[in-house]
Formats: sequence, structure tokens, C-alpha cells
Amino acid sequence: MANPVFTPSSADAPVIVIGAGPAGLACTEELVAGNRRVVLIDDNIQSGGQYFRQLPPGYSATPHARLMRDKARYDDLVRVLDSPLVTWLPRTTAWSFPQPGIVAYAGPDSSGRIAGSAVVIATGAQERSMPFSGWTLPGVISAGGCLNLAKAHGLVPEGRVVVAGNGPLVLVAAATMAAAGARVTTVVEAQQSRKLAGAALSGIFAAPGILAKAAQYRAQILRAGAAWKSGWMVSRAHGDEVLRGVSIAPVGPDGRPDLAHERTIPADLLVLGYGLMPGSDAARLLGCRMELRPELGGLVPARGPDLQTSTPGVYVVGDGAGIGGVEVALIEGRLAARAILGTPAPDRLVRSYRGLDQFRRVLNSAYILPTPLRAADDDTIICRCEELRLRDLKADGNAASGSLNTLKTSSRLGMGRCQGRNCLHTAAGLLGLSPDEMAATMPRFRPPLRPVPLARLAADRDAGVAREPDEIILSEAKD
Repeated sequence: MANPVFTPSSADAPVIVIGAGPAGLACTEELVAGNRRVVLIDDNIQSGGQYFRQLPPGYSATPHARLMRDKARYDDLVRVLDSPLVTWLPRTTAWSFPQPGIVAYAGPDSSGRIAGSAVVIATGAQERSMPFSGWTLPGVISAGGCLNLAKAHGLVPEGRVVVAGNGPLVLVAAATMAAAGARVTTVVEAQQSRKLAGAALSGIFAAPGILAKAAQYRAQILRAGAAWKSGWMVSRAHGDEVLRGVSIAPVGPDGRPDLAHERTIPADLLVLGYGLMPGSDAARLLGCRMELRPELGGLVPARGPDLQTSTPGVYVVGDGAGIGGVEVALIEGRLAARAILGTPAPDRLVRSYRGLDQFRRVLNSAYILPTPLRAADDDTIICRCEELRLRDLKADGNAASGSLNTLKTSSRLGMGRCQGRNCLHTAAGLLGLSPDEMAATMPRFRPPLRPVPLARLAADRDAGVAREPDEIILSEAKD
């Protein structure tokens, strides 16, 4: 496949959409309806993102398959990829932004640069980890990973399944596993159910569809006969080579498990869902102004009414701009496309978005506990890439600096493959950094945003001739 060639001055410079989940697909569909060219980039083999994740090509599911995949809506959205106005680049990583409006990408078929009239970031969210003793045992898996295995591969776990965490993902994961035929024995939610009831009531008019879906999930869990524990958390996991049991305890006033009331239950699989965080990597690399918004899930790009960031021509939509779920993501994708096209959005769409936006803020706030959860002891691994335990971080001379970036330089915290996405926020909380300190001292993201095979970078014909730093200095001196 030849590299798509566009230049900033080209009359048909496309809109570059990064992420082909609900927000990215909806944005692309709206742009195509407005006769705009789109380059859609996603590092997955298929479009759909986490919510619309489908079985691999060549596999099919019956219309009444037990897994909840919302396939009809996905089929409607994905038709946009057949448009001649869309250049679809799957299995491709948008790894850098060397100049304003220019995206560096690398994929199996082509690598290079694309210049766009606007960039829409729709990269979604990432899961929030919560380390505890035994969390690295085989048989302990994240909720997102478990849902991926079920939706994309039809894999249903055997044995006794415990689902635990804090947030709507607990409900979704438990119900999906139960619907798929897994033996879900216990569901553990850290927040008290009574604290969530008021938030649910606020959505009766703003988000009746979401509440109906939540009721469906809860009914599925009840039919499966699973015990429901609210106000409890996982304190530790037990096993030798594999998981054998899970200890749970009430959440204490300090956010730690109340071990005086701890109980252990047998388990063959522990599914963890301790909330989502907006994936803000690309926005930060693009220089977008960030702000700490707990009701949106944490650190998010500041946006105007048109969903444009502080960096001109850069829009962020979906969970990457604030945790809100599929309905918010779909509408934000369309609103950003309308802003790019310069056409007003229908009043009904704007009204729907306002209601959903308010509801998601209330719901996210309802799940926030008075004190952050923590169950790690000194021997617990915090950074899995570098195998750093909590005691290693505490013993580091920069632990008291109040700066994650400073601590990273001496401890290697966050220097592994995940680049700190799974450990930095956890380490900050365990070392006593406030959310503001964490946000202010996060290490900067540098290209490549994601690991990219060297062969793909070498195939980048737009990268120019590689030179040593002293050669660059000499060249500049001659100029």
C-alpha cells in the first residue's frame, strides 16, 4: 500500500482521526456526510474500540449470541469505512506529531507523515490499577482484558469467577461474564450502593437508556446467583502458580481494607476493574493545556464549547477527554465533526449531550471514595515492567521530592514498556502525592507514544537522513 500523500497547503488536506472506536467512527461518519476527506488511524486490526469490539474476520455470531456486543449499531457505523473519502489505516500507530497538523504514523503497510486540516484524538481510556499482595498471580486479570477475550475471541473462563473494583466497569464485566456462561460467584464494589442510588436517579430523564442497561446488567448478575458486596474491596490474592482464593474486606475510613473483618473466598479467576482514566498521552504530546477534573476521571485536556483544545485545530472526543461511556463518545464525535465542518449541530443532539454530560459527571463523582483505595504492602510490586516493589520506591532518595519525574530518573519507575501508564498514578497515591502534585510532576510524554517496531520506523521515507547530534550542530553552524 502506498503512503497517503497530503500536504498542509493541499486543498483536500484531510481531517486526521486517531482512534476508530465509537467517537472516532461517529466523527468520521459525520465528516464524510459533509464531503470531507478523512484519514482514520487505529492500532487495532479492526475498528470498534473497546465497546464495539467484534470477533475476528471470518468468525460470526448468531443474532441472539449471549455476549453483549451491540452489533447492529456497530454495523451501521462501520459502513463509513467503505467510503472513497476515507483512508483507513488499521494496525497503525500514530506515534508522533513533528509539526502542527502533521501526524507521524507507522504500520505494516506504510509509514510516514500525514498533514491534516484538523486532528481529532479519539483514543479512549485506560484502566486504573490497584496493586495488592498477589495481584500479579496468573488468574488475576483486568476487566478490560477479560472483556476483550470474551468479545473478540469468544473465550469464557472456567471455574469460580470473582469480579471486584470500583466503578461501572465492575457491573459491565460481571454481567458480561454471567451472560457468557461463566460461573460468577461474587461481585465486590468498593462504593456503598446507597451512595450510588442518588446518582442513578439523576439519570432518569437525562440517560434513561443507560439506566435501563444498568438494570439489565444487575438482573443478569442476580440470575447468575452471584453474591453482591458493596463497600468491600480486595485485600489480597492467594495461590502458588495460579490463583486459588481471594481475600476481601470492608473499605476502612483510611481507604485500606479492614482486616479485622477480612474473609477469604475460593476463586479461579479474579477480574479487577478499579475505574478508568482518560488516555491523555497524545493531547499532552501535542501541547494541549491540561486540567485536573475528578468528575471526568482525572487529567483531561481543556476544551472549548466546540470540543477544540488549546492547540488550534486539535479536538479531543470520547473517553480520552473525560470518562463518559459510549453514548457520550458517539455524540462528541459528531459534535466535533460539525465544528470542523462549520455546520451547526441539531438542537436535539446538543440537548442530549448536555443531559448525558451532566449525568456522567454526577455518576463519576458518586464513585469517588472519601479516601483513595490502597491495599499494597511493602512487598507488593507497583511497577511491573521494572519489578519495583513499594519498599524500593520508599527507599529511593527522591521518594520525598514530591515529583514523579524526579523519582523516575533515579528509580526507573515508569521506564518500561507501558511508559508509566499503569504505575505512575498508583505510585503517586501510595507515596502520598496529592492529585495536584501528581498532575504537575508527571513525566513528559515523548515520541514514540507507543512501542513501534524498528522496521516500521526504518520504512518511514519522510523521516530524513539519520545524523549524529554533532553532525546536526555542525550543519546548523554552516547555515
